[in-house]
Amino acid sequence: MVFANPWVLLFLVLVPIMILAYVSKANQACLKLPLTEKKENYSSVLDWIGFHLPFIIRILTITLIIITLARPQLGQSFTLSKHKGLDIFFAVDASESMSALDLRLEGREADRLEVLKHILHDFILKREKDRLGLIVFGEKAFTQCPLTLDHGAVLDFVDNLEIGMVGRATAIGTAITLGVKRMKDLSAKSKILILMTDGQNTAGDISPQVAAELAKELDVKIYTIGIGQEGEVPFRIDTPQGPLMVKQEFSIDEDLLINIAEMTGGQYFRAKSSQELENIYNYIDKLEKTEIEVKEYSSYKDIFEKFLWVVLGLFVMELVLANTVLFRIS
Repeated sequence: MVFANPWVLLFLVLVPIMILAYVSKANQACLKLPLTEKKENYSSVLDWIGFHLPFIIRILTITLIIITLARPQLGQSFTLSKHKGLDIFFAVDASESMSALDLRLEGREADRLEVLKHILHDFILKREKDRLGLIVFGEKAFTQCPLTLDHGAVLDFVDNLEIGMVGRATAIGTAITLGVKRMKDLSAKSKILILMTDGQNTAGDISPQVAAELAKELDVKIYTIGIGQEGEVPFRIDTPQGPLMVKQEFSIDEDLLINIAEMTGGQYFRAKSSQELENIYNYIDKLEKTEIEVKEYSSYKDIFEKFLWVVLGLFVMELVLANTVLFRIS
């Protein structure tokens, strides 16, 4: 809870002053009365409370009036902030070839996309100060999540990645071009595109080399990660008789991925497990950080009306008690 007029709370200093004045006056009145006629010779704690209850209610009423005038509000506050960080886009291959079961994850067989998602999840958790975005590609490419500091949202999009969601083939050049387009107008000193793929460009109207040249011109560094093993790799296919495991010859175009990374000032990595991706964490951490300005917002709702109802209730209660059961003859 916050207050729209916090300076009004300074008037709360009047409350202890009123209490001290009341106590002093009560003590003086007691000294003037003979012991046998004291109205304030209480037989119990309840008598004492009953005698002073109107004043207690009055103090509560005044306190709540001051709080009400300070305009209490509930809501969330988001303020403008600046910090050092990077702008990083992840380009994730979700083509059919990513279904190869040639990797292991936590001791079990897993397809390439599942391992990639696991690795990417760990990477995102380490990038607390960076703005992150997500591109998914197959035959085409589209922005799954724009650059954001809401890493929870990025992780949700990563979890929802599925093989074949944008086609069966692999358009690496298209993915790079989209990433460059999303980052070309950024003021960050370090604009990074992390391309994760099995390394075979089989679709798209733009070649990876042309896309890499464009990235170089616009100062976008590309870090390429080759996923999976080479040679005969297992795939699970569905048949009328049920799932069937078959093997297909496969090779990763490492020359292409190395060339893309070198052209843009990035680096190529081979990811066969999450442990092998630690080199990327360490390398990116050494990059120059960029000061990022984050615009934040405030959203509050006034709740002083509720305090007004309480004030009204206490005021009526004091009037009723002071003129009925607690009526006193001076």
